[in-house]
Amino acid sequence: MQKKHNELLQKYNRPGPRYTSYPPVPFWKGAPDEAMWIGHLKTIYSDKEGIDLYVHVPFCEKLCYYCGCNRIITKNHNNEEKYVDLILKEWDMYKTRLGFTPVINSLHFGGGTPTFLSAENLERLIQGLTEKRSPSFIGSIEIDPRTTKLEHLDCFKKNGIGRVSLGIQDFDSNVQAAINRKQSFELVENLVNELRARGIDSINFDVIYGLPRQTVETITGTFELIRKLKPDLIAYYSYAHLPEKLKNQRLIKTEELPDAQMKQALYEKGKELLAFDGYEDVGMDHFALPNNFLYQAKIENRLHRNFMGYVDKKSKILLGLGPSSISDSSLSFMQNEKGFNEYEMKIQAGKLAMMNGHVHENADLCAQEIILTLMCKDEGEIKESTPHLQEILKELEEFQRDGLLIIKDNKIQVLPEGKKFIRNVAMTFDFYFREKMPKDKFSQTI
Repeated sequence: MQKKHNELLQKYNRPGPRYTSYPPVPFWKGAPDEAMWIGHLKTIYSDKEGIDLYVHVPFCEKLCYYCGCNRIITKNHNNEEKYVDLILKEWDMYKTRLGFTPVINSLHFGGGTPTFLSAENLERLIQGLTEKRSPSFIGSIEIDPRTTKLEHLDCFKKNGIGRVSLGIQDFDSNVQAAINRKQSFELVENLVNELRARGIDSINFDVIYGLPRQTVETITGTFELIRKLKPDLIAYYSYAHLPEKLKNQRLIKTEELPDAQMKQALYEKGKELLAFDGYEDVGMDHFALPNNFLYQAKIENRLHRNFMGYVDKKSKILLGLGPSSISDSSLSFMQNEKGFNEYEMKIQAGKLAMMNGHVHENADLCAQEIILTLMCKDEGEIKESTPHLQEILKELEEFQRDGLLIIKDNKIQVLPEGKKFIRNVAMTFDFYFREKMPKDKFSQTI
């Protein structure tokens, strides 16, 4: 049994998209012009659904060697107010061009390090963006335990930020030294206790496997410490080592990285410990306690996926603010300028900071539907109009022979053993990947 499992891992472990969107960013054909973009937003918007807002805060005080995010390393906090002013100006430009103030269904802060901003500046930003909230508003934020102060937590409570994600990565001191991210368990424990004391109980831990110096013993130690804090959600990500693309990853010693066999052992051990502690497999990297919102969404068929990963509630419009942020109108994608100077220049000039994007064709939307359904529900329906249909059917039959899924009456049901290969199954329907195959653009699927 184990031999067959290892053979399947070797067979299917290849570069592929994570499908937080479709088509993936490397296949985008260019942004819509501003008039078309605003037109798409107006066409799709309704007060009933509102919009989801994402704000990218690019600043970090220290460089984490593994990081693949768009960030600016600085300890200079003098630009905080200017940054908040830029975000609010960008938001004002959208309201002016739309001719109305959208209802905010949810607000998520990512980075970088959102808690690089002072509590005062963060509050000014939250209040400036959420003057018109949905009654079921959801506020969430990614935080760095090393830079988060008690005033930040008070700001979260006061302003409806009820979901908090902590960057843990690993608790082992040797692993932390290898990735330049030192933070003690005691620091995290105190922060979690302070969050819960304020009634903020929805807490996620980001943990990474495949990091330098990790062993089965060290990852076991990390999960034993996590057990003491019992967050209701854990994202257990695979480290993607792409030093040719991400220069900071060249600071990681290749010889200290676990090999493919060890990396898989790290994943299996983590998953085993998560199951032992009562966590359910929500999808791909996400594990949740039964009372968590994502698990509830999973069993009630309400799970969705967007550029932020798995979500339980999703509007048809995701609007991204700040450098490198990505937006989704349901008819098109748009990404802001990645460079802070380029972003600032356009916003100060009264222009939207559009850099890249994609206008959907019918074939995109059909592929998007089945890929995201597979990612969220472990099932999908094969349609006769699907591009490359005969090739797809042949590949799906091979998945079925390998015991990863079942095909019946043009319907696909991914089996428990097939869940870890869900990206591979989804890739079958990705006609852009099939036609262009840019292997250097993506991480390994397993």
